[in-house]
Amino acid sequence: MGSASERQGMALDRLSPALQQKVEGAADRVAHEDPAGMTQLKQLVAAHSNRGHILAAMGAALEARGVLEMALAMWKAAWELDRRDVAALEGQARCAAQLGRLEEAAAARARATGVGAARASFDRAPQLYRARRYDDAIAALREGLALATDDVLGWIALSDSLREAGRFDEALDALKEVRRRHPGHAGAVDAVERIGRTLMAMGRGAEAQQALGAWHSLRVQRYGPASSPLHGREPVMLRETAIEARAQERVEIAPSRPVEVPSPRYVPAFREDGPQTEPSPALSVSEVHDVEVVGQSGVVTSGDDLLVYDESLSPRLRQDNVPEYSGWNHPSGATLVFRPRAVTRRIEAAILVGGRAAQNYFHWTLEHLPKVLFAAQLPGSEGLPLLVNAELPAQCREALALLAPGREVIPMTDASRVAVGRLVVSSLGGMIPDDPRVPFSRMMIAPETVRRLRAAVLGAVDTRDAETPRRVMLTRRSARRGCLNEEAIAASLEARGFTLVDPVSLSFREQVQLFANAETVVLTVGAAMTNVVFMPEGARMFGLWGESAPPHYFAGLGRAAGVDLAFVRGDQIPGSHPDPIHRDFVVPEDTLLEAVEGRRAA
Repeated sequence: MGSASERQGMALDRLSPALQQKVEGAADRVAHEDPAGMTQLKQLVAAHSNRGHILAAMGAALEARGVLEMALAMWKAAWELDRRDVAALEGQARCAAQLGRLEEAAAARARATGVGAARASFDRAPQLYRARRYDDAIAALREGLALATDDVLGWIALSDSLREAGRFDEALDALKEVRRRHPGHAGAVDAVERIGRTLMAMGRGAEAQQALGAWHSLRVQRYGPASSPLHGREPVMLRETAIEARAQERVEIAPSRPVEVPSPRYVPAFREDGPQTEPSPALSVSEVHDVEVVGQSGVVTSGDDLLVYDESLSPRLRQDNVPEYSGWNHPSGATLVFRPRAVTRRIEAAILVGGRAAQNYFHWTLEHLPKVLFAAQLPGSEGLPLLVNAELPAQCREALALLAPGREVIPMTDASRVAVGRLVVSSLGGMIPDDPRVPFSRMMIAPETVRRLRAAVLGAVDTRDAETPRRVMLTRRSARRGCLNEEAIAASLEARGFTLVDPVSLSFREQVQLFANAETVVLTVGAAMTNVVFMPEGARMFGLWGESAPPHYFAGLGRAAGVDLAFVRGDQIPGSHPDPIHRDFVVPEDTLLEAVEGRRAA
């Protein structure tokens, strides 16, 4: 199993260097019976999301210092927070054995063997699920659950795979296991909702109603009354209808056309994903009369019709960011929608700008902000008020004011149901659905969207005289997960003339000026990469990437802007998140420096 110092290093390596130092300092204090050590540990656990990793690292550090009783307690606490952490069980076994508790040690060791084998099965399942190999995913999950019967995430994943395979009765049984084994688990709230949706799909309406009632009460109990889609809302059956069937006026901005989706360039190269040819999203703007806008996800209804104005908003796709959709659709084209029970406001005319996930910088800038530009192509839209999500970040509000100065903004919340006499509705700027069944190569921002947005923003922001650095690394102090050795990379790049910038501290205008004048930008893959569309042609961007979702749409943005975009591949940290797509990672520093300095072949 290795020495105590080796085990300590393995556990600590799952944390950032700064956290490692703090955990070791707390362990030293605890070992010397200083009460400040436990106080410091409690503060660390309270302030960070990876609480299990902090406790496991503390267990390893105390074990290395011979404080076995306390180390055992830390390992046990880490296990309670993450029932897939084999290291926590192995730590329990070692400490119990050294304390002479041989039966306890043997039990922990046996459990570690089973959970280790189960985790290998669980880790295979997400890739199989995303590849739509549902039967194989089901087999992998059942294999893992046979070894780790209390794994709530495994049961929920099994239910999802069974539902996608059309095996509704079995999906329902899996979710009942979640409720039976973990009635107080946060995932049980969503599990009860899934039971209701599954029952609806099976046509068992009365039972579905009962399940959704239980779901509502659980959400109210855990998150507060306003969090439930049933709170103050009514379920209605609406027909899915293409907006062109109801449009009074319609302008086509760009037709769908074949687009070469570039293969992302990885450093070091390890796979070839393309290029592939996919149809770009068609872009248009329509005017519809006597409609209602429901919630802040961009849901538009007309009588018994649910007006679908963009293919990525179809309720037949999985829409995790559209709480108004129930997730249940009838073969006839009807879908169950939750809406506020009464109209909250009536207005004569407006432009719908907001929509699902608009609080995210990527989705706002590339899917929703361009609606202002598209709407301007429709005669009679000048000066109309804008329907926008109520809680937009400051940078998003500034971007809107930049492209639509002086316009009245009408805020939309989840409780909104606004009746509009004349509504201007535009396509989203791309095809980025929440549905994992849609291939990543199919997801893109339309090149025409990039062209129009880039021209409009760079035309509105004076970038010529901005005193901004040419070599930049973006660092986000508030980031919850990602590249664990970012601080070390930042120090190396700063020594080579890079300027470190936290994008959260910048206004939208300042972000545009920064990227428009940059020659080289290094950053962790995420929403900040949106700004590649404002970089000059021939500039370079390096995204630190942990082998998560294939970054095709970012690669497409780079090509549309004429920017050399590469993804510097890091090594994932096993166990840092149940889903491999969200795991922390470490990027080899030498690999990045060679790429940035141009010594590595493209």
